[in-house]
Amino acid sequence: VKQAWTQNIGAVPAWFQTATLPDAVVVASADGQVMRLNSATGQVVWSAKVTAGISAGTGSDGTFTAVVDKNNGLVSIGPKGQLLWRYQLPATVLTPPSVFDGRIIVQAADQRVFAFDAATGKRLWQADSRAASLLVQQAGGIVERNGVVMIGTGLGRIDAYDLDNGLPRWQATLARPRGVTEVERVVGITGQPALLGSVLCARAYQSAVGCVDADTGRMLWTRTANGYTALSMNDQEVVGTQANGDVQAYSATDGVPSWTNAQMKWRRLSAPLLVGRTVAVGDYQGYISFLSAKDGSIVGRVATDGSAIQSAPVVVGKTLVAVTAKGGVYAFVPD
Repeated sequence: VKQAWTQNIGAVPAWFQTATLPDAVVVASADGQVMRLNSATGQVVWSAKVTAGISAGTGSDGTFTAVVDKNNGLVSIGPKGQLLWRYQLPATVLTPPSVFDGRIIVQAADQRVFAFDAATGKRLWQADSRAASLLVQQAGGIVERNGVVMIGTGLGRIDAYDLDNGLPRWQATLARPRGVTEVERVVGITGQPALLGSVLCARAYQSAVGCVDADTGRMLWTRTANGYTALSMNDQEVVGTQANGDVQAYSATDGVPSWTNAQMKWRRLSAPLLVGRTVAVGDYQGYISFLSAKDGSIVGRVATDGSAIQSAPVVVGKTLVAVTAKGGVYAFVPD
């Protein structure tokens, strides 16, 4: 691969995520900068400033973008980067808000879920879910399919709601709390669930990975796994990075482990990105390693600014984009 462009946005916390659009990415920094960047050139399409700073981001549907400020205010940003409205939420937020078809879905740390009209700020619905006794400083994620939003919870469960009215559709339990101490019992869904067609795959903090049927909530498979980062998938395999730095691939259909790469032990790996025949993964020194999706062998590596890549790399078209803790936004294209 070769570097296509680079930008800087300012320091980015580990739990932020990069929003992807057909021709752009939207990134945000802790100090309140939000930018839409052309994915081919890195050019700034618009930028916005949230003066209170940002605690969770970034979600976008291409028209509206959503972040949560450090005072727990949900902020909607319009198609030209203009700040549209702010809604005071009753609890802190770590999970990036998501925007689907002009509606913003946000999950507070107390596990309440709120839906808003992105244009007007009108609250559309609210759903309550029991909070775990101990929540880790880990963001979950929200995905949507056919008018149903699926949200990871702090109790090791995926909850599905109707996007229009918030009515519960199904629940699927990936992991149940086990162990003696509060910390051992943490099983929250961590990172953005991976969704491909009707299969949704996710990780429960330090305990399991698994996949469910996104239309019915039926559990397809689970495997014991110790990790903290989101999964990536194609129709053949699901890939995750474990707490010890192993990269692990599983068969998408039944979860049987297909390969392991143990060459990056303890490098505090980001969530992986499975794209084409390659798996890309960032580490704590800002390297992105490229692995063969067939057997996990390392096929290449590129450097960024030396600070950690914590949020998952993303792909737009043929451009891979990674964001570092220092706020470097790096784009790479195939040679």
